[in-house]
Amino acid sequence: MSTTSSPSHPAAPRGLIDLHSHWFSPRAVELLSARGVAPRFVGGEDGRRHLHRAGPGTPHGRSEAFPLGPQWFDIDARLDHLDTHGIAHQLLSWPTTLGVDAALPAAETLPLWAAYNDDLAALVRRHPRRFSAVAALSSSDVAWSARELARAHAELGLIGGVLPVNGFASLAGAERFRPLFEVAQRNRSHLYLHTGYAHPSVPGQPPLHLHSDNADIRALLDTGWSFAAAAITLAFSDFLDAYPDVTVQIAMLGGAGTIALVAEQVALNAERLGVGAGADEVRARFRRLWFDTGAAGRGAEAIALAARVLGEDRIVFGTDYAPAPSVRPVIDQILQAPLQPAQRERIFSANARALLASRGVALAVA
Repeated sequence: MSTTSSPSHPAAPRGLIDLHSHWFSPRAVELLSARGVAPRFVGGEDGRRHLHRAGPGTPHGRSEAFPLGPQWFDIDARLDHLDTHGIAHQLLSWPTTLGVDAALPAAETLPLWAAYNDDLAALVRRHPRRFSAVAALSSSDVAWSARELARAHAELGLIGGVLPVNGFASLAGAERFRPLFEVAQRNRSHLYLHTGYAHPSVPGQPPLHLHSDNADIRALLDTGWSFAAAAITLAFSDFLDAYPDVTVQIAMLGGAGTIALVAEQVALNAERLGVGAGADEVRARFRRLWFDTGAAGRGAEAIALAARVLGEDRIVFGTDYAPAPSVRPVIDQILQAPLQPAQRERIFSANARALLASRGVALAVA
């Protein structure tokens, strides 16, 4: 298994487009710092802000606290880092991994999301060539989210919204979001499904596993299950048929490439499963979905497998920057993946460029 870069690997191109990155805005910091209980920000003895997490969105149900580096907040430092590594444009989103929406009632989250979205809009206006963004949305108050998504398009200049992926682990869960998708269809939204639990009121979510051994390693398997489940919901149901103008991005390569393994098995058993007659028909079911290489999706072999089974035009470059302090490890993994140069170019930029263009984001030619 390849894990390190080597002079034999091709050099990274410039003009990369990163569709998986996160940012904490000034108002979000202010609101989370004012809370007396988790989830909240507190000052650490090391001089950095620490995030205290709590609720069903945290790994293994534990209350956690971890330090946050400057990349979470400092836009100038972020831009310097992106320039160093050849990234021309980033899509910004709220990190649903934090579990805020799963842990708190709507009354405590809606002001946070609205303030965050206002800050996102201000940042995109300052740096339109460098950033686009999707709005933070609520899974506890879907009617509010539908209105906020409309505001995101009409007033804020955002291109869609982000939701926790576990809300789509079943068709019953996805159905809860139909009012939001109706608005998304009218606005040609880009909806991003990222790590985390939706509010407990959303049905069909995966169980919270409390592992007694190898918890962090077993969490990788949990991640694979969660993302693959959402991809199955959307690819193998008619849910998206009513929303042909909505694009859907699923983080972590569909669970570290897990969905590609599932798709391969479905293709091998397509007739028995009633989903067509082979790999081409199975692949066609994924034409509305994009999978990014952020965090758990950055493995070189998983990227190559997903490109082979789902098609390299379904894979977009994503770094999970902010949680990850550097974009470079993902770049290296794509360079190490057994891909053709044209496939790498599509993953690094061409697919994302076409996707963003379809949402009204025109980027300069690299």
